[in-house]
Order: sequence, then structure tokens, then C-alpha cells
Amino acid sequence: MSKKLLLVIGLSLTGMGGVLAQQQGPGDDNVWSLEEAVSYARANNLQVRRSLLNRELAKTDLNQSKFGRLPSLNGGSSYNFNFGTYVDPTTSELRSEESRTNNWQLNASVPLFAGFQQVNTIKQNEIELRASEQDVLSAQNDITLQIINSYLNILFADELIKISQQTKDLTQQQLDRTRILFKAGSVAENAVLDLESQFAADDLELINAQNQRDFSRLTLMQVLNLSTSDDFQIVVPEIPEPDQDPVLINGQQVYEVALQTLPAIQGADLRVLSAAKGLEVARGAYYPRLSMFAGYNTFYSSARDFRFPEEGALRPTPIGFTDSEGTNPFIIYTPATTFRRETYAYFDQLQDGVGKNFGFSLQVPIFNGLQVRSNVQRAKLQQQDAQLNADIARNNLRQTIEQAYVDALAAQRRYTSAKEQLRAAEKNYSNAQLRLNSGVINTVDFNIIANNYRAAQSNLLQAKYEYTFKLKVLDFYQGEDISF
Repeated sequence: MSKKLLLVIGLSLTGMGGVLAQQQGPGDDNVWSLEEAVSYARANNLQVRRSLLNRELAKTDLNQSKFGRLPSLNGGSSYNFNFGTYVDPTTSELRSEESRTNNWQLNASVPLFAGFQQVNTIKQNEIELRASEQDVLSAQNDITLQIINSYLNILFADELIKISQQTKDLTQQQLDRTRILFKAGSVAENAVLDLESQFAADDLELINAQNQRDFSRLTLMQVLNLSTSDDFQIVVPEIPEPDQDPVLINGQQVYEVALQTLPAIQGADLRVLSAAKGLEVARGAYYPRLSMFAGYNTFYSSARDFRFPEEGALRPTPIGFTDSEGTNPFIIYTPATTFRRETYAYFDQLQDGVGKNFGFSLQVPIFNGLQVRSNVQRAKLQQQDAQLNADIARNNLRQTIEQAYVDALAAQRRYTSAKEQLRAAEKNYSNAQLRLNSGVINTVDFNIIANNYRAAQSNLLQAKYEYTFKLKVLDFYQGEDISF
């Protein structure tokens, strides 16, 4: 007969409202209370840390979308070695010589209108940041439920160990007594063999319960992101016996409360709004784009220099003839002129060659391979998908709460029935012990009664923890404290 606690229902819940009491953490004895385990996991679990990282990425995206409205400013420079024919950037002359040229530029631009895409992108990223914050809370709630489940499984296994140990001790006592009777010739050997077989079965049940506890402890340590330790222990709280007549809030009322508090639902709704803004961003590409720009540049060329004229002796220059034969030239005398070259300094060229520009740029989308149309269609589909995810989340929440409510009622009835079953089985077992000692019944009949008693104990224990868990699940959906 399986002894595993049926608490796995609810582990697939995507999030729950409510916050557990926060504690400082375990002491030096490495003993964890439920509140300490939940508080530690909500800050250190890997899935929670990933959701925190995604939230920071969303913050970065939001900041970047805001910075995108600021002017852009970029500078650059190039230094060229010229060989052969080239255009001198300082004079726009065609030259054919070796030289070096250098230019510097500084350009600025600012968007004036872009179809409201920047505004809508900022709004979309603000919504995404809010959704990421809800994802963090949802991840923390998910891990909280896993902690509770593992914690209760440890408590359940501990109680199973106690029951199995008590059953094993009672079987050992009956076996010792039967061995004495066998040596005295009062009972047959098969009575001893039957009890030895039962003792081996009891020992196996005890080992299974211990293995289940160790597995549950390991699961809890893994959820807490802790290294495996044999010293890991939990605080055993006082879990009262389930109320025989609990006041269960109607599942529809719990659902209405959960819709207002559950982070997973709020996150899904926010992503519907985000998808709507995404559609507006895509439609903004239909509009023209207007921007303003300005530029600043200057140049340098090693081939450029200063030329200064120098005066010298008179130089004859024939300009015509005084006779028709062309034998008597008409000559004028002008001062001979030469040029002196001086280097045009680097920084002087940069200062003298400054150029500035300013203007506006208008881009009108006419036809771009229907890319804008495809992007708008894609954004519409994403909006429909976001709405569908929100509807699925609500539907799953409603079904889960309805199932939890029905399970709570069923667990209550199971607990009441199991308690009556245990009362009858315990009385029958006590009578069976007396009859076995008196030789009225044989060991086979006694083992059957003992197994029924053991099953009744296990059924009551399972019903107790399942019932407690279901009530806590409903409390959790309503945002109530679920600590013990």
C-alpha cells in the first residue's frame, strides 16, 4: 500500500496571493521553520533570482526607450595617406602628389515626429516592467507552495516513521512471546514464521517511510538552493486535528478574491495592455518621419601651404610689335616676382576650414515590401495571443480553485471516515492481541487484523495532511497567512 501523501495536487499552480511572515533565517543548529524556509527561498531560489534578473532587464529596456527621445551626437575622424591623383578636401583641387589629409566631423540629430512610436514604446515598456514585477511575485508564490508541500511531506513522513516504528515494536513483542510459547510447545512453528514474516514487512514499511522522509528533505533543500546536509532539520509545528465542521468559503468567492490579488492574473492582464501598445507602435510606421540635424566639420591637408610674392629686378615682357613685319617688338618692363612658400600649420588649417550645416529631414513611407503591413498583422496576432493567455490563466485559476474546494470537502469526509475506521481497527487490534496471547486466534488472523489497523492509521494520517493542505491552499488564494 502506497504511503505517499497526496499533496501533489496544486503544485502546478502558477501563483497565489498572500505573504507569509518573514523571519531572520535558521539558527546555527540548521533547523528551519516554515516561515524561515519560505523567506529564504523567496530571495535565493534560482527561479526567483531569474525573475528578478528579468525585471532588471525590463527596467533597462524602459530607460533605453526614454533615452531614445534625446538627441544623438556622434563624432569621427579619418587620416589618409594619398599617392597619385586625389581631391584635396581643403581646396577641392585635383592634385597628383603624395600627401596626408585629415578630417574631423561632429553630427547631431533629433527626432521630431515618428508616428508616436517612441511614446508608445515607452508606455509599452512601462507596462512590461509592471508585468515583470508581477512575475517576481508569482515566482515567489510558486516557490512558496513548493516549500509548503515539501515541508508537509517531511512532517507526514516523520509521523509515518513513528507509526511504523511502533508497529514494528509491537510485532517484535508478539514475536518474542510466540518464540517462548513455541519453545514451550504451546504453539506450532508456523506461528513464529508468520510473525517473522510480518516483522520483516514492518521493517520494510519503516525503511520506506525513512526513505520518503529523506527524499522530502532533499527536495526541500533543493528548492532552497542549499547543499545537501545530513544536519538539515525542520521545526515540527503543532498541527491541530482538522475541524470536523469547517467554515469553507464558496469557491466562487475565493475566485473573485484571487482575481484581484493573484500576481499571475495581473501579469497576464498587463501583457494584454502591452500587446495593445505594441500594435500602436507597429501602426506608427505608416506615418512620415521628421527629424532635425546639424553638422560641424573641418579638414587638413599636408599639400596645402601659404605662398607670398617677392619683388626683384625688372623683367621685360613683349606684348606686341611696332611694325607690320614683326621685327620691332613692343616691350614693357615689370618687376620680376617670385613666390615664397610657408607651411600651413595643422591647427590653423582646422580652425580656418570649419564648416557648419543645419537642416531638416523628412522621410515618407511609400512602399517597403509590405513590411509595415506584416508587422501590424503580427502585432494583432500577438495581441490576440496575449488575450488568450489571460483567458487561459483565468480559466485555470477557476478550475484549480473549484478543484481545491471540492478536494477540501472530500478530504474532510475522508478524515471523518478514517477516524471512525481507526477507532474500530484499534479496538479490534487490542482484542486480537489478547486473543492471540490466549491462543484463541492464530498468527495469520492476527496479522490480517494488524495490517488493517496499520492501514487505518495511514489513512487517517493521509486524510489529516491532505485536508490541512487543501484548507491552506484556499487560505493562500484569499491572501491569508498559512503559517502553522
